[in-house]
Amino acid sequence: MAIRIEELKDKLIPMSRSIQGELNPGTDDGRNIVSKGLLLFRQNLVSNVKVRDEEASADVQDVTPVSVRLDLQFPMLSKCSCPYSGWCRHQMAVFFMLYNKVARVSEWIQDWRSQESSPASAVDDNDNSSLSELLKKHGSTGALRKASDLLQERKTRGNTPHEWWQFFETLLQKEDLQLLERQPYLMDVIIQNIYKRFNKEAPFEREWKPLYQLFATFFLTLKVDGFLQKRDIELNREQYALFDYLLDQMEDAVEKLSVHAMPFSFDPFIAFLKERSAEMSEDLDHSITVKAEVYRFIWYYLFKQKAWRRDEVNRLEASGTPQDPFTQIALLHQYLLLEEFEKADEMVEAIGTELVVYSEFWLVKFVLSKRYEALLLLLKAILKRLPVYIEERDHYEASSFVRWFVRKLPTEWLMERDPHFLRELLLSMLPFSYYSYTEFLLNTKSYREWVELQKYMGYSIPEMENLGLPQVYKESPELALPLYYNGVVDAIEQKNRDSYRQAVRYMKKIRTIYKKLKQTDKWDAYLTYNLEKYKRLRAFQEECRKGKLIDA
Repeated sequence: MAIRIEELKDKLIPMSRSIQGELNPGTDDGRNIVSKGLLLFRQNLVSNVKVRDEEASADVQDVTPVSVRLDLQFPMLSKCSCPYSGWCRHQMAVFFMLYNKVARVSEWIQDWRSQESSPASAVDDNDNSSLSELLKKHGSTGALRKASDLLQERKTRGNTPHEWWQFFETLLQKEDLQLLERQPYLMDVIIQNIYKRFNKEAPFEREWKPLYQLFATFFLTLKVDGFLQKRDIELNREQYALFDYLLDQMEDAVEKLSVHAMPFSFDPFIAFLKERSAEMSEDLDHSITVKAEVYRFIWYYLFKQKAWRRDEVNRLEASGTPQDPFTQIALLHQYLLLEEFEKADEMVEAIGTELVVYSEFWLVKFVLSKRYEALLLLLKAILKRLPVYIEERDHYEASSFVRWFVRKLPTEWLMERDPHFLRELLLSMLPFSYYSYTEFLLNTKSYREWVELQKYMGYSIPEMENLGLPQVYKESPELALPLYYNGVVDAIEQKNRDSYRQAVRYMKKIRTIYKKLKQTDKWDAYLTYNLEKYKRLRAFQEECRKGKLIDA
């Protein structure tokens, strides 16, 4: 950017106020523009951002790519190449991208949302309503209450896990979870704010704070998931960020707890969580996805005693629901932690393609803890299911999944341990794993397979030059010949002066390769064939002379 962050902030703050004044949070149009712009920003679909003086420009990769120009001084004069007249979601996304450099976007959203209630809650200076009338009007809804009433209602946290749980119930009653239904585009912001309010009630003692944090996140995860399930609210991939946030906070709490040995006074609290996890596993009001994440997390980090894990296996095996997806995931988790790999292998066969969905936790944690035998067992099982799993999804879902899965793969470890297996994994995900597979082939110097892959994908020579063709040309030039042959034919068939020059450049590459191979007779035959075949293309013949291919 051409201006400094301080200067950008001076421009964006007034611009922010102008946008907030223009977009009404009480209308569907205002909410749609903000929510869709926020989604584009969070999906990293804004690129090529440039700021010059009083103007900012960027590209937004929506269903149809658009170009945006923001007027920082007069925002409503901004332009977008989309057909929407007025301030649109693309301009909103670019604004969020800029605003994120100087302040928190979530705070902007909260500030904007507050405008919806401020006019209704404002009291006119000429309004002579008494305090009693206001209490009568708003007291029933809980929006306005006396401080003395609040003090009487205030509950203490207590010193036992059951008292903590009841205290959380009291705190949650003061929250409006229906906001999750009314404002689904702000789910993660709403949950973050609720969690912050819970955290303000944490114990003063430093050693108790992480345990409180763990309890609070565990409680909120279960309650929020139960709320969403009862109302049949389906979350998309972006909205699941609210659970990612809670699980991140849970992991942060566990890391703090693991710094020192836990005091004996923590034992009742850990035992309480263990009981709650068992209740959660049997509760049908929770989603399998959230249950699986929370269950695996606490049993991996917190309940490490082998005796506890064996007791849990016995409980799950005796539950009478061996076909239940959650029970299968939970049992597989316990078998892997106990290193009972034969039983784990049997359970893997029973789970089916859903194993792929739940694999992220194990891939990440088992790499970090160097549980390589368990990791390899899972990856081999996943390999069998990948083609079917990918085929069942549309192009966008399959592409997104493969990008995510490849990022989670322990690529470096697999390269050292079993490169052939890594090749099979990447090969099974083509064409979506093209770039990762290309990089693998270049790193392993599998140039013949690399050439075959390019033929299969049908990329042009200019595209392949950014994907490893120079490396193949340098280290194994004879394998690059078929690609340049095709490049020459494609360029000549375009029948224009620029494409003829391009064809000549490729032919020079072919000539250099034949000279390195000491097969100049083949080059002569190839050149003669092309000159004869395209003798009617005078411009091509002229470019050959200019390039000194003829009479050289």
